[in-house]
Amino acid sequence: MIIRKQDIYTLDVEHWLPLGQEEFLAEVTSANLHNYSSWLLPQLVAHFGRWQLYSTGRETVAKNTHNDLDKVLYRLSRVRRSLLIKNQTQQPEYGQLTPLILCGFKQAHGYSYEQFRELEGLEWLLEPQLYEALVKHDPPHLTQDRLLKIREQGLVYRTGPKAGQTRNPESTWQLYSIQDTELGEQTKLLQSMLCQIWLAHPKHRRQTMILDPHDWDRMPQPLVDTQLLAQPTTNNKKSVVREEMPWD
Repeated sequence: MIIRKQDIYTLDVEHWLPLGQEEFLAEVTSANLHNYSSWLLPQLVAHFGRWQLYSTGRETVAKNTHNDLDKVLYRLSRVRRSLLIKNQTQQPEYGQLTPLILCGFKQAHGYSYEQFRELEGLEWLLEPQLYEALVKHDPPHLTQDRLLKIREQGLVYRTGPKAGQTRNPESTWQLYSIQDTELGEQTKLLQSMLCQIWLAHPKHRRQTMILDPHDWDRMPQPLVDTQLLAQPTTNNKKSVVREEMPWD
């Protein structure tokens, strides 16, 4: 794919629409879209901000995707965010903890994230890994002290030349060896959110993110008081069967 203009509406990607999911991901990967994240992600959010909300998530997608390009842009919102951003901690406001479609509604229409919690068909509006972390699990209510202890346990190198040393919570995207804790059964993304590592670390977190599974609009207090808060942004085998889409 050749990028001629920094404009999502000029992307020549309509031929991706009928592809099976694995083929679609292969096309996204080979196109190196992460090289264009500085303009592609903000434009995607702005694009979704032009949508109108309907009574269900599926209807919302179906009635806002008017042509093949609209449908491909929607499919892009559902791929792993690492395919769209090379280094998520360098562009955290559009990282994996940011629901691109909901963010568009929030910035353009003033919706809160919590307003979407009970929406039927929410799985069509959230990237699958974020949906699994927020909706399909019931995270425990733990104290800050307990979360900090779990984080400390999960950041320690257990083997190798660094055994006993601690990983950097700002850049480590998952916790290790915490199966025996209250978070052992939770998804890696939810663990990182609750224990404030990687994108959820106070240095990287932004208002565009969902950082508390119990209150999607709340920015939790830092687990460690001495951590400096970053200033939040105010910017408002190959399958031949493709993933079922709301317009089907």
